[in-house]
Amino acid sequence: MCLHFSCLLVILLLSFSVSQDLQVKYVSAYTVDFDWGGEVESVIEVTAARGYLRFNGKLNPKRWIFRLFGGERGIIIIAGNDNSIGYNAKRERYWVQPYGSMNIIADMSLGNPSKEKSEGTSTTQEPKEKETSKNEEQNPFIELINAIFNDDTATPQIERVAGDGIEIVNGFRTNKWTSTITTESNKLVIEEWMVDGLPLRDSLYSYLSTLIESDTVENFSMPKFSSHDIIKNLDSTYAFEPSNESIVLAKLLVDSDDGWIQSASFEIRELYTVPFDASSFTIPEEYERIEVEEEEPDLGPKDKEAD
Repeated sequence: MCLHFSCLLVILLLSFSVSQDLQVKYVSAYTVDFDWGGEVESVIEVTAARGYLRFNGKLNPKRWIFRLFGGERGIIIIAGNDNSIGYNAKRERYWVQPYGSMNIIADMSLGNPSKEKSEGTSTTQEPKEKETSKNEEQNPFIELINAIFNDDTATPQIERVAGDGIEIVNGFRTNKWTSTITTESNKLVIEEWMVDGLPLRDSLYSYLSTLIESDTVENFSMPKFSSHDIIKNLDSTYAFEPSNESIVLAKLLVDSDDGWIQSASFEIRELYTVPFDASSFTIPEEYERIEVEEEEPDLGPKDKEAD
């Protein structure tokens, strides 16, 4: 009994030691083909260890006319510090901001002191409007589905078909599902490649949850669209078989005159662990430090009256 307990203790200590010496890298990509702007790809790289986080985002418009809006920006957060660091890789500059802030465009206010705030805005209704806007931004594909089927009086026909066998996608052993939603005027096809679980991503989220707010962690946790969300939005009574599978690749094809995109995709390109390397959470020496304006606190009615 004592020997078994000692062995278990050694295993636990070794597991803890290993987790302390590892970092997780997670790379995902979204691609949207807009009717008016062509294809735009965004790549998100998250590197995290216990007490360390680096978020790096790249925006890659395919049409040259929109490449002005492309670039690479990121955030570095390290536990125990009073500040976090934001950076603009394209401009090779960085700035210091309050700990936990995920503002990757703080440098865009340089040379533009205007706060762009409406002085006549009601303080009682503004929080509600912001909350609504935030929810809409979190799932714009639901807006797309609503726009496509809003004036369609026909009942959508829904078909889900499982693929044959295992397919390897970016190193993952996946099961494929194809969902088709049709009416006489509109058609959506959603292809999804799924795995039973992603334990490394769960470890990543456990690191993130100690460094950033829970709603920010949720943005990393799932693709912006899935057959489950889309179908449930159209038919809340549709019965799905219980599943804990995670999406590693999803494709959405749109055939409609009322949609603002032609296609979209999400994929997990990389998910792995490597030995901890502190240099992964540093700014290159050639980057220039700049000063950015800190956001003014949102004063309540009483504080404003006191002023």
